[in-house]
Amino acid sequence: MAGVVDLAVESGVVLVVGGTGKTGRRVADRLTALGYGVRVGSRSGAVPFDWHDEGTWEGALEGVSAAYLTYYPDLAFPGAVEAVGAFSRLAAERGVGRLVLLSGRGEEAAEAGEKAVMESGAAWTVVRCAWFNQNFSESFFLEPVLAGELA
Repeated sequence: MAGVVDLAVESGVVLVVGGTGKTGRRVADRLTALGYGVRVGSRSGAVPFDWHDEGTWEGALEGVSAAYLTYYPDLAFPGAVEAVGAFSRLAAERGVGRLVLLSGRGEEAAEAGEKAVMESGAAWTVVRCAWFNQNFSESFFLEPVLAGELA
């Protein structure tokens, strides 16, 4: 997180793609609490962003100096590498100085998406997560946990 905050460039906005999701909403809330301008990138956002609609990318990038990227449903899914690569290159061309990509530890298929961000021309950080504790409190494991049995 410190890398995004330190390199967010005072005059710009941080785009948080997936800013309504599990990690994105927490990143957006933290950046907002620290006084940074935040643009939530989502299909239903004030400035819409959709990985499958390149027409939404320009507007989402306007005035952005850094971006946190999550690909839904997963960076290892078909089409993710192409979309993340194209968006990352466009972001760098538009002056975005740092891209932070949420990836998965041990996901060999996600490494191509990481490489696409690394080759974009922007400074980059890759966050390789293995698991989220929120899967037990607000996601698919919540019901079994509440029932007292998690196999």
